Amino acid sequence: MPAKKKKDRPDDVSAYIRRRLAADSALASAVEVESARLELARRVRQLRVRRQLTQGELAELAGTKQPNIARLESGRAGPTLGFLEKVASALGAKLDVRLRG
Repeated sequence: MPAKKKKDRPDDVSAYIRRRLAADSALASAVEVESARLELARRVRQLRVRRQLTQGELAELAGTKQPNIARLESGRAGPTLGFLEKVASALGAKLDVRLRG
């Protein structure tokens, strides 16, 4: 009878991920970029909801179309700096861009 496969415990999975990221700088870089994109998406949605705006209303204030806001909030968009400035202004927020090395 084959041995049962032991399920990974969450701490085992976390350790595995840390080891993979430490061993593969390209993967670590890609994960960092994707994490930043998703954090930006989360923050835009959070600010929009806090200001009680629909995606359509935010789009109008930012001079764009609702699907562009939807893509930004989903993390699917790779927005330009100009677009982010318009969205930030429409939200009454400050855009903070940093280069890290």
